[in-house]
Amino acid sequence: MIDYKKALELKQEGKPLKEIMEELNIDVKYKTFQRALYEYEKTGHERNIRVKNNIEFLDRKEEPQECDLQEYYEGLKQLERSMNKLDRKQTKAEITINDDKPIGIAFWGDWHLGSRGLDYGQFDKDRETIKDTDGLYFIGMGDYKDNNSAYVTKSSNENSISQSMQDLLVCKMMEEVKEKVIALIRGCHDDWDKKLGDKDFTEELCRITDSINLWHGGKVTINLGDETYKIFARHKYKNESSLNTTNAQRNMLNDSGAVDVAALGHKHFPDMQMLDRMGQKVIYIRSGSYKKYDEFGQKLAGYEGKKSVPLVVIFPNEHKVVPFQELEDGITYLKAVRK
Repeated sequence: MIDYKKALELKQEGKPLKEIMEELNIDVKYKTFQRALYEYEKTGHERNIRVKNNIEFLDRKEEPQECDLQEYYEGLKQLERSMNKLDRKQTKAEITINDDKPIGIAFWGDWHLGSRGLDYGQFDKDRETIKDTDGLYFIGMGDYKDNNSAYVTKSSNENSISQSMQDLLVCKMMEEVKEKVIALIRGCHDDWDKKLGDKDFTEELCRITDSINLWHGGKVTINLGDETYKIFARHKYKNESSLNTTNAQRNMLNDSGAVDVAALGHKHFPDMQMLDRMGQKVIYIRSGSYKKYDEFGQKLAGYEGKKSVPLVVIFPNEHKVVPFQELEDGITYLKAVRK
């Protein structure tokens, strides 16, 4: 290493450069040292000169040291901590609902707003019902917009409006029902935004509704009165079966442990089963969709989407879960037990 400070002092004393090089054992070409010392005198920059055979490297970076790698690692840990503060996604959540009467938890998803073949009339009716029913809340099951794109699917583009207009429309609808939202799940159609542009549209909806971002799904614990209820909800899950239509919910319990309700969406048909598992009653639920007709379903087997907003009524003073496949039936019961 060249002691530039000492070399400059000797130069300022009037000593010739060749003598300075001999005194400080500087083993580089005269011209190289001359340029480097001149640069140091003008800018304070020390050139890291390295010699290999006949090659003089005037500004090659030095090999990183162990301390440099440790510094990098500490910075990485700090970055992760900072990113975690900005990231609101979670797979477990616990809430308390302050009510001394039974309440309803609806599972509402697969809106597919902006798509052709959608039953907008039924969507409006359900939205008004959910908004106006006392003691009713919901977990969003994903696919709030259709978001169809040739970039992510080979099926024909069935959007009746652009993706940006779909965003505005979904945000407006969420704003109207924001007081009812417990948590929102990202569906596969919503996830296309993440795939194509690293955009978490569900997080935007969670900010509008001030609700939990349950990511691709997770477990929600609800405290009501003296009772605690556990719900495992996802848009979809592994091991779907066309023969055993609740096979995915069964596998959800295998992976997550005992819950009161295992809820899915995605398939566009309603389904429900009540059974004993893991020492307790469990409700398997699948919500339906407002998207009645699409190219994919018709091409596959003439399938038609069926609307369904299932709900469960839970009680504050006894551990009791009463399920309903249809929103209207559940609300009739909910109103009766809340009197």
